[in-house]
Amino acid sequence: MPDKDDRERSWKFRRWPLSVKVVAALAFALLPLAGLALCVTVSIYQNTIQHAAMFLPQQWVVLATPLLMLLWALVIGWLIADRILVRPLTNMRAAVEHYGGGGTRFRLATIDWQSAEMAALAVAFDDMAEARARHVVAMDDALEEQRRLTREVHHRVKNNLQIVASLLSLQARDTTDVAVCRAYSAVQARVGALAIVHRWMYDDETARGVDLRALVTDLCAGLEQSIAATIGISPHITCHVARFFVAQDTAVPLAFLVTELVSLAAAASAPALAEIEVTAVTTGSEATLTIGCKVFCDDALIDSKSSAVRIVTGLARQMRAPLRHDPHGCKYTIDFAIPTGAAPAASSA
Repeated sequence: MPDKDDRERSWKFRRWPLSVKVVAALAFALLPLAGLALCVTVSIYQNTIQHAAMFLPQQWVVLATPLLMLLWALVIGWLIADRILVRPLTNMRAAVEHYGGGGTRFRLATIDWQSAEMAALAVAFDDMAEARARHVVAMDDALEEQRRLTREVHHRVKNNLQIVASLLSLQARDTTDVAVCRAYSAVQARVGALAIVHRWMYDDETARGVDLRALVTDLCAGLEQSIAATIGISPHITCHVARFFVAQDTAVPLAFLVTELVSLAAAASAPALAEIEVTAVTTGSEATLTIGCKVFCDDALIDSKSSAVRIVTGLARQMRAPLRHDPHGCKYTIDFAIPTGAAPAASSA
């Protein structure tokens, strides 16, 4: 096994520039010729010393010729390595870096590489780049098709849910029992809330999630109409929701939570006018949803055994967040996580 010093020397050698390696290899290959040139030079020098008192210019040329030939061979080797190998490889590295930086239309075969091997390597790289470009286009087309199909699914689900909500509304109108009518209307409101969620799931920005401001605004407008038709009062719902995006798994329980608490506030306020305020703000990676109404000052309201209270409690458990009741502020609050980068620069409406 090589020791640590051998490995370090090997690593340092591998880090040498290619031109230096070529010159070193050429010098090692010419080592016998260099020895022969040295012997010839020494022999000529000794012969000249024995037969002449001084060197003539011609004799100096003869003495220097073997060494000049050796030096010339090394220079030629370095130039060949630099022009044929080092510079083309440097240019190819720059071209690859340009391609990796986003210049996908750049092709290496347009450059004169001055050697068949480098040209073949450039053609191979261009073929790989073309194949990758086709693969990226195919993946983009497949992703766009998947998004189109997903939007189509959400659109069809929304339409079906709206049909169910309309059937429930017709059924509620045909009954004369007030309790049965309100039960139908409660189910209709929940189905309508789910339809609105699917409406915003296939929005153009669905890749970022569901726009909570648009979702809650649309939801509250629908609740005002359904509550007015069911309970006989026209609640005034005020929305102050920051524009940020939530995951689809979070949008559904939030929509149900708003629906149940707003409906609960309106039912508890009847026959008086229900003043309800829905607020949502972001703080870092979390957001807070607040629903306030005067009837929420009653501590016993949330302790009732109604279906709305059971649903609200179950939704809070589904979101794995406690539903906080503030009797002094007459509001309910729940915190939930939002995806990174889901909120624009402004965190409040």
